[in-house]
Amino acid sequence: MKKFIITKEYNNITVGHFLKEIIGYSTRNLRNSDVYLNGKKVKLKKKIKSKDKLIVAELKKGTNILPIKMNLDIIYEDNNLLVLNKPAHLIVHPTKKKVDKTLANGVVHHFIESSGLSSVPRFFNRLDMDTTGVIVVTKNAFSQALLQNKNKVKVEKYYLAIVDGIIDDDEFIIERPIGRVGDNIKREELSIENGGQIAKTKVNVIKRFKEKNVSLLKVQLFTGRTHQIRVHLSLEGFPIIGDSLYGPEEQPVDRQFLHAFQLTIENLDSNKKQRFFAKLPQDMREFLNIN
Repeated sequence: MKKFIITKEYNNITVGHFLKEIIGYSTRNLRNSDVYLNGKKVKLKKKIKSKDKLIVAELKKGTNILPIKMNLDIIYEDNNLLVLNKPAHLIVHPTKKKVDKTLANGVVHHFIESSGLSSVPRFFNRLDMDTTGVIVVTKNAFSQALLQNKNKVKVEKYYLAIVDGIIDDDEFIIERPIGRVGDNIKREELSIENGGQIAKTKVNVIKRFKEKNVSLLKVQLFTGRTHQIRVHLSLEGFPIIGDSLYGPEEQPVDRQFLHAFQLTIENLDSNKKQRFFAKLPQDMREFLNIN
């Protein structure tokens, strides 16, 4: 439930205009919500006045995802967000072949324990099964829509990756369109004319480990294509250690060494900024012999 007190600059506009254009609700959000003006349920075409009290009550939807108790590594939680440090070897969403023991199953159980409601887990960002780190779950449709509204919220995503080879340049940007050919899960460089999507990745070398012939990278995503970091680094000749899909089939470790270590959310209206961190996981630290 969201509450708003109307200020004088919004006097005499409609409820719908205020909620969509000013606050950031989507049409879908409002279709699944009841709206009350000064205690009375109203339609979106109703006009508002200064000092009016507006309430948006989202209609609660249950989920058929099976709740399973898990030891979730919770980074942050409030009424709108649940931020987790995702471990390796864990699928985020149930699939046709895997309906339980996914992160979504654990989140649903957590929601039931904390609020008594079997709420839909809305994942804002997605991580591959073997990618670790910060993953954000929104607790309501409004928070999900707000984070997806680039005019309201700026989101920055940073990863750490261990790649095969010593990279000479300290910093560079990869801009190569990628896409999928047919039903193949593997993505590849593909021209826009042939269905590829624009993809942009910034890379900074943190440290070179010459004795192991690997580099530790900080990677920032500017677009969010499937497997983007894995594809881009492989195309540049530096596949991620452990990534048998985009690197050699034989690997020294049992997963790709890619970790979502920071996600920053900035509300452009209020300038409020939240930063969420997840430290480098133990297997990546052990591989590099760092504490």
